[in-house]
Amino acid sequence: MQDSLLLSSGEFAQMCNVSRELLIHYDKIGLLKPKEVRDNGYRYYSLKQLYMFDVIRFFLDTGMSMKEIKEYLDNRSTELFLDNAQDSIEKMMRQRDIIDARIGMMEKMRYITQRALLFPKDKPRLSYWDEIWFITTEVERERTQKSFAQAMSDHSDFCRTAAGVSKFPLGRIIDIPDQSKPEEYYYTKLVTWVSPPENKINLGNRIERKPRGNYAVVLHQGGTSTVARSYEKLFRYIKKEGFEMLGPIYELDMNSYLMSENSEDYLIHISVLVNA
Repeated sequence: MQDSLLLSSGEFAQMCNVSRELLIHYDKIGLLKPKEVRDNGYRYYSLKQLYMFDVIRFFLDTGMSMKEIKEYLDNRSTELFLDNAQDSIEKMMRQRDIIDARIGMMEKMRYITQRALLFPKDKPRLSYWDEIWFITTEVERERTQKSFAQAMSDHSDFCRTAAGVSKFPLGRIIDIPDQSKPEEYYYTKLVTWVSPPENKINLGNRIERKPRGNYAVVLHQGGTSTVARSYEKLFRYIKKEGFEMLGPIYELDMNSYLMSENSEDYLIHISVLVNA
């Protein structure tokens, strides 16, 4: 291809399917400077620079930053290309893992929301659950809005930074010291339902398994301010059936402020492992 033919910035931008403003930006940061800038300030590009633009677009598609691309172009070599290719592969694999985790999150949210529509409300029953895994964050037993808000913030931050997911589907682990006073409950942990982790070490002591087994469950309709009434129903059911509680109480939001601004529409799945 001859290099004598020069293209105006508009013609070059059109051939590259980008805006002139993007070319000006590339010029300013030294990523792709015009072949010639005339006295009137007009920029002109050579046909060979189409190849250079292809290089830039290729590396942008791999996730490299403009700064990284410029450093590469200033020192291009086969060895450096191979190093950058390996880095890009590893980066995209991490991104794929994050995307897979977020797809899993949305699938769980859809699943539990669909199930919530089928469950009878406020009627305790026995239900078998396979094991599930939670990311957890401890909550101070102060029962103050400030301590809970801080725990929620910490939980959300850990889910995003360590696992690459949001805090949803969100739930809580409950402690009720006296079953005759279900209104005096405590949140001990915030939990987020996640797919079985391939490497539990990365999540430290923040990963916890809810064991498989028979659970006494009740679906509470309403917000947490009225949830004690469903605890009371659940305890009466357990006592009537002669069950023994074998673990903590779990709450899992099945319909929350993600779906409605009215707390009367909220649905909270409450469960506890029993010896049925």
